[in-house]
Amino acid sequence: MKRIYTLALVFLGILAVAGFNTSCGFSTPADPEHPLYVSYTISAGIVSFDGPDQLQIDIEAWIKSNSIVYDTQVNYSTGEASEFKKTDEEAIKQYNEVFLPKFKTYLNNLAAQLDKGTYGKVNTVKATIYTSASRLQGNGGSLKYEHHEFVYPYSSQH
Repeated sequence: MKRIYTLALVFLGILAVAGFNTSCGFSTPADPEHPLYVSYTISAGIVSFDGPDQLQIDIEAWIKSNSIVYDTQVNYSTGEASEFKKTDEEAIKQYNEVFLPKFKTYLNNLAAQLDKGTYGKVNTVKATIYTSASRLQGNGGSLKYEHHEFVYPYSSQH
């Protein structure tokens, strides 16, 4: 019986030493470096709208399906805007060269659909829509922001 008691004490002692060693961090390796990511959103939204409800629903659906949202790896420490210069430039380029032309084409197609009567007999549509490119992490995350006026029928007086 004495032998079992001695073995149990030795086992408990080993567990105590292992627990102390682990809790004090003597045997834990350094944490591996994890890459940092930042999130970008290139999108649009309706600021004001006066027109057929279905048209507004269709515009919102187009925005949802054509928004560009992505994460990209960036090593940063302070969160200052200068640390994101390269990836910010890439996001602005996507905004200017991909999203904005596609958005403007969509607005032109809306005018053509209204001319064809797709939304019934519509006298006027007035919408203010913003387009933007932004970064979620860090300082200075608003990269681009513009308002676009959509007026139907188009009048040279506006």
